[in-house]
Amino acid sequence: MTTPYVLKTLLDLAQDRSDAAAVRLGRLNAQEQSAAQKLQLLLEYRQDYQARFQELSKNGLDQAKWLNFRAFMSKLDTAIAEQRKAVASSHDNVQVGRSDWHAQQHKLKSFDTLSQRHRLAELHRASKQEQREQDEQTIKSLAHNKVSAEH
Repeated sequence: MTTPYVLKTLLDLAQDRSDAAAVRLGRLNAQEQSAAQKLQLLLEYRQDYQARFQELSKNGLDQAKWLNFRAFMSKLDTAIAEQRKAVASSHDNVQVGRSDWHAQQHKLKSFDTLSQRHRLAELHRASKQEQREQDEQTIKSLAHNKVSAEH
């Protein structure tokens, strides 16, 4: 009969934590990609707006249009700077999430190794017990044969 693995609860908990860390990491990766896509859209929009404005300015612009363009570009540049910060923050969060996931994987691997050692020890113990029982059966059989031969 095998003895229960006393660290089974810890192994299960480590598996749950590893799974949760993987889910968090996936979510953080998605957030980083989303932030990077938003930044790319802002950069493309800025480039397109500037190109259209330069095309319009070839025919000359009045001061009001020029001031509106500068004000809008300033707001767009501010939005781009903020989005770059968001991308950097998301990237940092992914790094933290990745480190957490690696740590949880390491713990899981450690408990799994202990569990495998426990299973091997149990198999070894069961094998020895079985061998002992077979040896006892053989000795009893030999003793019985010897007693039968003497009569």
